[in-house]
Amino acid sequence: MTTETTPTPAPFFGVQRIFAKGISLEIPAGPKLFLTGAAPSLNMAIQVRNDQLADGVYDVTLRATLTGSLEEKTAYLVEVEQTGVFDIRNVDAQGLADMLEIGAPSILSPYLRAQLADVLTRATLPTFFLPEINWHAMAAENRAKTLGAKADAQFEEVTA
Repeated sequence: MTTETTPTPAPFFGVQRIFAKGISLEIPAGPKLFLTGAAPSLNMAIQVRNDQLADGVYDVTLRATLTGSLEEKTAYLVEVEQTGVFDIRNVDAQGLADMLEIGAPSILSPYLRAQLADVLTRATLPTFFLPEINWHAMAAENRAKTLGAKADAQFEEVTA
């Protein structure tokens, strides 16, 4: 007696499209910014968002917000959203999370860096080079925070 087993499909990760979803530049200081000659203090924030568009198709967006401040006032604000549409199939929940939180952001980062540099250059603002990001470490940190929050919530429920 022979039993045939259906082979398990191989995991698949592919890029459908990468595009700039949004670019915003605000210079509330206006031309005064260019006359001061002082270097602004910079604050950078990056967010990762993902959404399932269809079965096995995901939208992953990196959003970078760069704020330049002079004397505690916002001199300029640059926001760039870089998005990719990815095919992710035949993976378990952990593999999917890794691809959405590590793989896709790693692919999008150079595009985000280029868009941010381009906006700053065209606006004749001080150069800023987005540093390399260890997406693996960032995902691990976010997962630890999530687990900690769940543990706190469970503890609060038990003691309430």
